[in-house]
Amino acid sequence: METKCTKSGTERINKMLVKLIEVVKKTAVNGKFDYKMNEVYLNPENIVNIREDMQFNSLFQEGRLPWGDLNEHTIFSTITMNSGGMSNTVTVAGSPSQIQEKCFSLKKQLLKG
Repeated sequence: METKCTKSGTERINKMLVKLIEVVKKTAVNGKFDYKMNEVYLNPENIVNIREDMQFNSLFQEGRLPWGDLNEHTIFSTITMNSGGMSNTVTVAGSPSQIQEKCFSLKKQLLKG
């Protein structure tokens, strides 16, 4: 939870973070690319756009990515984020519609106690 100081005092801002699986491409010592997956938590309020990542989709369909255990219909997407006047992009596992649903779902979950 973030705290923000305003003229009227201090208010708390609840920010919901969404967990996604990020795909990272790194250059190895031999000049070839090395790929890995990480968990990433994103603030949906900072998302500018979501688009299908055709390059990663092609690499995956050609068997050039090291994740043979993924569903063969997996789609990768690139998310553009804007925070503090700076843009950042991340590539994640999931189609744009899956990411949109996960980030902007209006469903509320009730906790039973």
